[in-house]
Amino acid sequence: VTMELNSVVEKYRKLTGFRGKISILSHSLGSVICWDILSHQKKVNRLVAEFQRGQEYASGVRPSTFLTTPEIGYQYPALHFDVVNNFMIGSPVAVFLMMRNQNNISSHSLQLSGCKRVFNIFHPYDPVAYRLEPLVNKGNKDVEPKIIPHWKFGLRMQYQTKFWLRKIMNETEIAKENAMNAMEASFEGIGLLEEAVDSEPVHGGNDDDKQSSDPPMNNDRILGGGRLDYMLQEKELENANEYISALAAHSSYWESKDLSLFIAKQLEPQFPNI
Repeated sequence: VTMELNSVVEKYRKLTGFRGKISILSHSLGSVICWDILSHQKKVNRLVAEFQRGQEYASGVRPSTFLTTPEIGYQYPALHFDVVNNFMIGSPVAVFLMMRNQNNISSHSLQLSGCKRVFNIFHPYDPVAYRLEPLVNKGNKDVEPKIIPHWKFGLRMQYQTKFWLRKIMNETEIAKENAMNAMEASFEGIGLLEEAVDSEPVHGGNDDDKQSSDPPMNNDRILGGGRLDYMLQEKELENANEYISALAAHSSYWESKDLSLFIAKQLEPQFPNI
């Protein structure tokens, strides 16, 4: 796989003169292969660096560099280019890491030395895809994945309803807490309470913060601490029977406009209106 990646990049650069940044899109078991390749990359040597800049060698033979892993003695071929983003879609990487007992946050298995950023993108009904953030830290299991907006109108109806109901419940809890605090303060003022209860009114946040802001994440030690899990929104018809929808969910990524626009925005962040 590594040799094929190097060959494709080499041919494309030679034909087009392309010298821009390179990202990888990996699907299903392909994401596991790419994870293994990227997690064992190191800085390439001088010959590979010269080859990456498009210099030709008199022998006409492409340099072959291998990176040896001491713990297992396996030689991983080196990529002849740098990878900026690794977009994993429908990925079971988390399961394979657990099977290998590589789910320790301090383990090098969760550090991709050959990649700067990882996006674990999945459909909510995909039976093959699993989250990565709870594997990094158990505290992340209570944090919902980042929702990828619809390519035209943001959140679908079911998610708008979900966040609206959550907002109503939060406002109800806030009003209840403030009423209890005010009642305790009144009882204290007329001497019915012996000790003061230290409490402050609870204020509701901005409505937009319910969706735009993220809870504290415990990803500090992996890939810069950014978000890893991104979830596509299922269509309204898919809610009718999630078991039937699961049959097609694993192959639905290639037709998703939401996914295409999301990847385009990550590749060109300087164009927010893309």
